[in-house]
Amino acid sequence: MGKTKKELLDEVLAGILHVGQIKACGVVSKEGLLIDSRTPPDVDARIFSALCSTIMGAAEAASGQLNTGLVSQISVKTGKGTIVLLPAGSKAILTALTEPEAQLGLILFEMESRASQVNKILNKV
Repeated sequence: MGKTKKELLDEVLAGILHVGQIKACGVVSKEGLLIDSRTPPDVDARIFSALCSTIMGAAEAASGQLNTGLVSQISVKTGKGTIVLLPAGSKAILTALTEPEAQLGLILFEMESRASQVNKILNKV
């Protein structure tokens, strides 16, 4: 028997964490529901999921109003790190919370590849 979707998503998230300089990562639905995550105890994964979905929704609404095309990436830089969001197909968002001085180029490169994997996993029948 093959691996479950949960096991496959766990592997994707473990791969993202393996890049380093990432405090938390997860997969959330566009509606804000937590699908899977790797978060430290001080991060409430469900709240983080809902907030990430809200950020993505606002960016997509703005992009639509300005007729600038599809949102491909969102980065929110804060004093304690960067929140990175990438669409993972039409129904999910791949999220990461980085360390303040993280190498975003490397993280984005990895996340783009992993977002494609998440889309394939979630659309498996």
